[in-house]
Amino acid sequence: MIVTILAIVFLLLIVVAAFVGYKTVMQRGTSPEEMNLEKCSICREKFEKSQLILRQIGDYKLLYFCRKCVLSLYGDLGIKN
Repeated sequence: MIVTILAIVFLLLIVVAAFVGYKTVMQRGTSPEEMNLEKCSICREKFEKSQLILRQIGDYKLLYFCRKCVLSLYGDLGIKN
């Protein structure tokens, strides 16, 4: 009997925690400035999409590279060749 009551209380706590978490995430939303930002695939810094070089792999994988990382890769390639 006591185990059943504890199980019901536990399930109610899980449902309440999920509802509160979902409500918090939905209220935050994303601003237009955040929607225009993307991370460089190498250094992981955020830049505006207009400042990044886009590389598509296959039909779905998009990689973004900043100017600093592209120049660094170009320099490394030049030294090796």
